[in-house]
Amino acid sequence: MDSRVAVVVPCFNDGAYVEQAVASVREDEPVELVVVDDGSSDPATLSVLDELRARDIRVIRRENGGLAAARMTGVHATSAPYVLPLDSDDALEPGALGRLADVLDADASVAFVYGHLVFTGDKAGGRLAQPWSPFTLLYANRWGASCLFRREALLAAGGWSLGDIYEDWDLLMGLAEAGYAGAPVDQLVLHYRRHPSVRMNQTGHGRHAELYKLLRSRHEALFARRASLARLERVPRWRRLVYPLLLGARPLYPFRIYYAIENVRSREANRRRAAAAETRIRRTAEGPSMAPPRMDANSPSDSQP
Repeated sequence: MDSRVAVVVPCFNDGAYVEQAVASVREDEPVELVVVDDGSSDPATLSVLDELRARDIRVIRRENGGLAAARMTGVHATSAPYVLPLDSDDALEPGALGRLADVLDADASVAFVYGHLVFTGDKAGGRLAQPWSPFTLLYANRWGASCLFRREALLAAGGWSLGDIYEDWDLLMGLAEAGYAGAPVDQLVLHYRRHPSVRMNQTGHGRHAELYKLLRSRHEALFARRASLARLERVPRWRRLVYPLLLGARPLYPFRIYYAIENVRSREANRRRAAAAETRIRRTAEGPSMAPPRMDANSPSDSQP
């Protein structure tokens, strides 16, 4: 049986976590898995990668080129029709890949799908999958990297090419610009590790204005469609006015305030997710007829602003 899904795990000196990431890929169907060693120099990491090779896990070594380049090395080294990037310090929910792939199999109009995530590490919380909104994407990336992409759409949009910071936002803008659509799935997909130390996403926060300007220059055609996107998505007038002021380049308040607000949003989303899960379990225990229906791939999330 051919694999439907390829999982690409870039690794740079992440020996403390990469084995857990690999072990989290557990499905009832074959999965094409590749670890891309992005020029690791840490002896402990190199030892872990050697152990993975000894267990017949495919490990490709390349010169250090950054996260985006390492992901694309993995993409080009695999052939499954669907691709998911998994950072070496994160983990997948067992069975999630098959659920996501089923949605892509069922709907050819959807180019990528994604689900919920929970935080691990130094911060608790989580994030519900948001409805796909190219208008919102102009001002904030609420989707991240934990998407299962159709390979042809991923490559047509240019793949990950921006570098190590905001490469996911850049890719999603490229997909939206090319007319590709995503869809949420009511499925926990990712266990996302948050670190107390400074890593790439936190490093980018201090350069946000500069990087956002770069995104605007790379996707001028998408930003030029702002008004038509707002009409198509029936975006409320208040959101059309507020988003350019509070999101995007964030001209009215610094990133620390934005980040604090996002943390509150994440905690609320996690509370809602936990409450929904508790209700589902309770009603299921009461009997099959009481179980609520699952949210399908196009159902809206109540955490959307």
